[in-house]
Amino acid sequence: MTETGLPTYLDRGLSLSHAELCTQLGAELLSLCRSVTADGRLTPEELDGLRQWLIEAESAQMPAAKHLRGVIRKVLADGKITPDEYKEVHRAVEAALPFDARRQAMSARLEVEAAESAARSASGPDRRPAVRRIGMVVALVVMLAAAAAWFLA
Repeated sequence: MTETGLPTYLDRGLSLSHAELCTQLGAELLSLCRSVTADGRLTPEELDGLRQWLIEAESAQMPAAKHLRGVIRKVLADGKITPDEYKEVHRAVEAALPFDARRQAMSARLEVEAAESAARSASGPDRRPAVRRIGMVVALVVMLAAAAAWFLA
């Protein structure tokens, strides 16, 4: 989410404008964002490259660059990056892209997320529901035994 309360990909003020794309820094940021999002996932090396570029291009005062700096600074603040934080950075990079490139990046990310979800579900059934059912059956048997003992007493 952004400061506006919208998901980053819906906050239109963050994407690179046509005027910004005509500058050298804007073209470099576009190229970097496209390469980072091309395969639908963000690697530690890509994150580090993006962070390094943003440090070196401190003069880039584009809203997209400012937003990316803030998101990366927040994600790196505790020294470890969770999978959800990688997704947060990836979505922030998507938000910087112009519409067509953003659509391609989102499509690639959604494909990766769908494949990961399918792999998780194919890796085996979740045993928690079975354990819960067994627990319920045991509780039912105990209650029936207690009721039978009460009636027989």
